[in-house]
Amino acid sequence: MTRYEEILDAELQARVNARYRVELAAIEALGFRRFVYVLESLGPLSAVVQFPLVIMMRNAKEVLSLPFPLRLATAYPILISHRGTASIANCMGLGTKFYSSFTDGTLLISSTLSSHADLDPLPFGSQSKVLRNRPYTTAEEAWDSHRERCAELETQGKTIRKINSFSEAVEVSRIEEADLRSRF
Repeated sequence: MTRYEEILDAELQARVNARYRVELAAIEALGFRRFVYVLESLGPLSAVVQFPLVIMMRNAKEVLSLPFPLRLATAYPILISHRGTASIANCMGLGTKFYSSFTDGTLLISSTLSSHADLDPLPFGSQSKVLRNRPYTTAEEAWDSHRERCAELETQGKTIRKINSFSEAVEVSRIEEADLRSRF
């Protein structure tokens, strides 16, 4: 299971800020502000077992860390919107993802990750409440589409749930992780 830790180390935060400088500026221009920094790590010895993934992540210029015992970990920022919505965004080497969580358990995800193109439609018989927009080329396009889809869901009676803490942001990631596992 993936482990999520809030990054409090100023040096690691600085590495994340330096790596995602351009992406952070673009997302902040969309009305987001920095919220928390996350270290997402796989199981013990995953850096060895998942070595091809280490190479791929390094090529994508992810901010990597290898906590004991040789866990493969990546560090990234989470931003929170402050212009009328309760959405979060995160930057990764492969792109940007936007999330909005609704009080009925629905989770909307929009991204610039081309790997997300094959995720919809949901598998037959799926009970998932995870909705995904098709991936877009830019964060601005993905965010515009995300806001439009949020508005559609709200007209259907859904209410956006505010994400106010690190643990609530992690909960959103765990829901997406479970949804991805159920698809494969």
